Amino acid sequence: MNKFMKAVGVGVSAIALALLGATNGHAAVSQDGTAYANPDGGDIPAKAHFQAYGEVFTIYDLKADGHSGIGVLSYGSAASTYYYWDHDGAGTSIPKNLDIAEGTPLHIWSCTGDFQGTATDGIDWTSGCNPNTDSGTSVWA
Repeated sequence: MNKFMKAVGVGVSAIALALLGATNGHAAVSQDGTAYANPDGGDIPAKAHFQAYGEVFTIYDLKADGHSGIGVLSYGSAASTYYYWDHDGAGTSIPKNLDIAEGTPLHIWSCTGDFQGTATDGIDWTSGCNPNTDSGTSVWA
C-alpha cells in the first residue's frame, strides 16, 4: 500500500505542476495593456492600447489640443521601435493590425506631437514617449 500511495502522490504532484506551468505560461504568452500620455491641464491627451489577441495596436487622440496622439511600440532592440500617429483629430483612433510572434515581450508608450514628415520629428518628448524617463507599459504579444 505504501508504494501505491507514493505513486498516487507523484501522479497528483505531476498534474499540479503541469496545471501550474500551463497557467504561468498562458499569463506570459498574451497580455493586453494600455499606456497613457502625460496629463496636459488635467486631461490625458492620448493613449495607446495593445490587444494581444490578433496583435492590434490602437492609438487614440483624446484631446482637442491641436496635437496628434502617438503610440510607440518596442521589442527586441532599438531598431525594433515603431511610432504610430493618429493625425485624425480629437476623439479618433487608429488601429494597426500587426504581425508579431506570440509570446514576444513588448513595451508601449503614448505621447503627443506635431507631425513633421518623419516618424520621430515633432514628438513632444516630455509628453510620455521618452524611454529614458517614461516607464510605459509592458505587454506580451
